[in-house]
Amino acid sequence: MTTLRTRATMRLLATFETVLAASAVYGGISLMAGAPGFRMPVAWLAPLGLTSWVLPGLALALGIGGSLAWASVFAWRIDFRAPIAALAACAVLTGWLAIQFGVIGVRAPVQRVTVALVVVLLGLALLARRRLAKP
Repeated sequence: MTTLRTRATMRLLATFETVLAASAVYGGISLMAGAPGFRMPVAWLAPLGLTSWVLPGLALALGIGGSLAWASVFAWRIDFRAPIAALAACAVLTGWLAIQFGVIGVRAPVQRVTVALVVVLLGLALLARRRLAKP
């Protein structure tokens, strides 16, 4: 049996993950399509040997969006694995940022915002783990 506080925490975690997943999918598709606001110099990708933003966009949509969507399913179901899935999504997103910072550096405010969102997700995951552990 879950308490009201546990359910509220899990709903907050699920909502946060769902919004982040949708944002990643939108961003990935926009990056692949070269939508206004998502056009960046291809020269930034030279260290990776890429000539377009299609693969990074696909990785963003599937890798980041997919891991967050997968984690949100556990949270919506109030599954005991939800905190672990959220921590795994944090790890994927942190790896994405590390690669991004290493390849293109810090070039846009959205990168700093994403770091802050990872910290919030980490906090929610740890809170959910603590709430689910209580009898």
